[in-house]
Amino acid sequence: MKAVFLALAILAAVLGLCTALEFDLPATPEIGGGRRCLSQWLPHGTHVRVKSKVLPGFPGQKINMEIHDDSPSVNQYGARRAVDEVTFRFDTQAHANVIVCFQNVLEANFPNDGRVLTVQFKMESGAMAEDFHKLQHEEKLKPMEVELRRLAMTLDDVQDELQYLKHREGSLRDANERMNGRVKTFTFFSIAVLIGVAVYQVLYLRRFFQQKKLI
Repeated sequence: MKAVFLALAILAAVLGLCTALEFDLPATPEIGGGRRCLSQWLPHGTHVRVKSKVLPGFPGQKINMEIHDDSPSVNQYGARRAVDEVTFRFDTQAHANVIVCFQNVLEANFPNDGRVLTVQFKMESGAMAEDFHKLQHEEKLKPMEVELRRLAMTLDDVQDELQYLKHREGSLRDANERMNGRVKTFTFFSIAVLIGVAVYQVLYLRRFFQQKKLI
């Protein structure tokens, strides 16, 4: 039993990876200034937790933050100006890349002297985004029960992603079969046109030679 639980715990640790970064962002004017965007592909209905913290730096600069996806509907999941420390929680609305963008805005009357701010960023999804301490307190669960709940959610996330990949593979296979059908139709049409042109050329040359009394 312990070996099985350990294996499941290792599986959850491997599958429940999250994106954690720390980077410096130079200050630029708000209009026309550069942004740094980070993205992660997530399936529809995935619970996501995004944490961001800006470390203290030189005055005259502030971090603006925006979260959206690249689906056709461009779903907006959150935005905040002058970020200090913030946490966003949301459920994805489409199979798409969730994009988090940061801009370090240089305030007016401050020189553009290359000052920067350090941003700590962490994105968690699926079971890793759940607040299990709150769940344990509310439902009065034992540590083993909490871990089993975490493993169950992780396996559900894996199953959902495998189902989406299976659906995606079916869609790509259907598209490939349609493309093959069109290629075959175009090939047969091209052969028919070439045969028709060849027959026309033979008949034309035969009539030409007959008129010239060469045959």
